Amino acid sequence: MLIPPLWMDGRVFLSQMADGGAEFRIAFGGILLALALLFAVFTAHEGIHGLFFKLFSPASRVKFGYTAGMLYATAPGSVYKRKQFMVIILMPFIIITAVLLLMMFVLSHPSYKYILAIHTGGCAGDFYYVYLMMKYRNLEYAEDTDVGMTLYETQPDNG
Repeated sequence: MLIPPLWMDGRVFLSQMADGGAEFRIAFGGILLALALLFAVFTAHEGIHGLFFKLFSPASRVKFGYTAGMLYATAPGSVYKRKQFMVIILMPFIIITAVLLLMMFVLSHPSYKYILAIHTGGCAGDFYYVYLMMKYRNLEYAEDTDVGMTLYETQPDNG
């Protein structure tokens, strides 16, 4: 199966493939634009996490950073009810997916599906947190930490 590069319209790719080979021009500006758009999507993703951290715990201190090839948002030491934390985890996926799907139909361009797929793959850690929270339903509270989360049956005493 041939998949056109992110920076190329699928029809152009297929017509060039039909003309006798895989030779096509890579527009450097197109690559930079695709990378900038991916960076913007992942930055917005972490911003949405931060927004919902603050929404459910206005006194929490939200930190943003970059480590091990990933952007991240955290509110270390903040404790949330299970459902609140699931909302915090899932909202970037829901909002960004909705926006990209809308853009696919309104501003038709094949690159949106690739950006959507890459973003969805980037949500793997978030989906794993949801999996853990669904698996351990008896744990009603989640504390955000610098390196992940800690789940509790009862509200922890952070005094």
